[in-house]
Amino acid sequence: MSEDLPYEVRRAQEINHLFGPKDSEDSYDIIFDLHNTTSNMGCTLILEDSRNDFLIQMFHYIKTSLAPLPCYIYLIEHPSLKYATTRSIAKYPVGKEFPPCAIEVYKIMEKVDYPRNENGEIAAIIHPNLQDQDWKPLRPEDPVFLTLDGETIPLGGDCTVYPTFVNEAAYYEKKEAFAKTTILTLKAKSIRSSLH
Repeated sequence: MSEDLPYEVRRAQEINHLFGPKDSEDSYDIIFDLHNTTSNMGCTLILEDSRNDFLIQMFHYIKTSLAPLPCYIYLIEHPSLKYATTRSIAKYPVGKEFPPCAIEVYKIMEKVDYPRNENGEIAAIIHPNLQDQDWKPLRPEDPVFLTLDGETIPLGGDCTVYPTFVNEAAYYEKKEAFAKTTILTLKAKSIRSSLH
């Protein structure tokens, strides 16, 4: 394994070696990838496919099981991020019926960078009113940044959004101060399985 590869790629290769190889008879059917964050995200599930009834049902089950604790669902669809492992679980039913369901998700609209000076350096911080306010409504007139000169910069735009990953330390190098999301409702058909 090459040390030149990004950490995430090397780690994925190690996990595949330990629990795979993927699609082999001995591989695991599902793996949950748990992370922590410096932003105030709370319990968050990341959904990568808004059209997959099985995944929506699974997320609905997890979210319902955790109630009354909040559990947010972040929708970030990207064709290259699809994982075959979650789809393979449906091949091994456990004899349970899941009725149609609906879940509320926060779909990413845009990633917002920090204001920068002519040298590309960060020129403002997250406004104190936005800090730790992940998932809370953010209106166009609400402050999002405070410049080093004390100027307040509002969100702007024409609609209310829901910020996520606010001031996430791991995203400074990615030039992301926070992500703007909108709320959607996803529905899944019933899933019925029986023991073989």
